[in-house]
Parts: sequence; structure tokens; C-alpha cells
Amino acid sequence: MPTSADVLWFKQQFQAQIEPALAGTPLSVDMIVALACQETGHIWPVLRKKGMSVPRILALCVGDTIDANASGGGRRAFPQTKSALIEKPNGEAMFDIARQALVDMAKHVNGYAGAVAKPNKFCHGFGLFQLDLQFFLQDPQYFLQKRYERFDQTLGKCVAELKNALRKLDLQQ
Repeated sequence: MPTSADVLWFKQQFQAQIEPALAGTPLSVDMIVALACQETGHIWPVLRKKGMSVPRILALCVGDTIDANASGGGRRAFPQTKSALIEKPNGEAMFDIARQALVDMAKHVNGYAGAVAKPNKFCHGFGLFQLDLQFFLQDPQYFLQKRYERFDQTLGKCVAELKNALRKLDLQQ
């Protein structure tokens, strides 16, 4: 869980980019920070304390390795398994990226060794705000070009999702 020092670091790094992205919305910087803490708060604080650069931290903010299981539990959204991913156009390339992302992140963050030991495991969440791989079908280039590694891109996806939710709830300003 991120500490107050981690939250301060996050705001120092990204607040100047967050504020203009929220203009005209009821959303706040603190809400965006809270989302980052919820989604990848077990990753970026560890990496920043290791002295990694911001671009490297952003590249390693990946996770969610839950697959579907034979009993019907686990993941329900696409892709439920490696085979479901690789059967799609560019799926093999996406698997390679998602698998390597898991391997790279697990070198620095405890708790992923078990997933790395299974060769069919791969990440399903990408970027500080964990855009789910189910969106690979709608926007494959976001994942294939690793746009999630750029703060403006991961923030853009996050804010777009939040604005869509505000519209659905009739809460936009």
C-alpha cells in the first residue's frame, strides 16, 4: 500500500499532466491518484524506492495474471487464456509482450514468481491505471505499441473511461 511519501512522489511526477486532463469534469487529482494507488499501488512505490526512472516505472506497471479455470471460475473477460489471445490477429505478438511484461515486472515486485513459473501466464492489466487486455480487440495498437508505458497515454485512457461513466450517470459538467 502506498505511503504518504509515495502519494507525494506521484503528485510531484504527474499532477501537472493530470490537471489539464480533468478540466471541465468533476474529477480531481486526488481521485486519479487514488485510482493509481488502487490499481498499481503495490508496484510503483516499490520501483520508485529502487531509484528507477519514471519511464521504467511506467513500463513495469503491469499485472493481473488471473486466467479462467476449468471449474468455470477466474477470468471471464477476453482473453481468458493464452490460446484465446493468440487466435486473434496479432495475438501471438500481444502474448509475447504480455508475457515479457510479467517477467520484467516480477524481477522487482514480490508475489509474481508463481505466475512467472507458468509459461502460459501473462499480464492482463497495463499502465498505471491497468487498462484491461479485453480492450485489445478494440484498440490493439495501444497494447502492441506499448502506449501504456507513456503517462499521457495511460492517463488518457483512464480519463476517457471516467468521462464515459460520468456521461452514463448524467454527471458531466
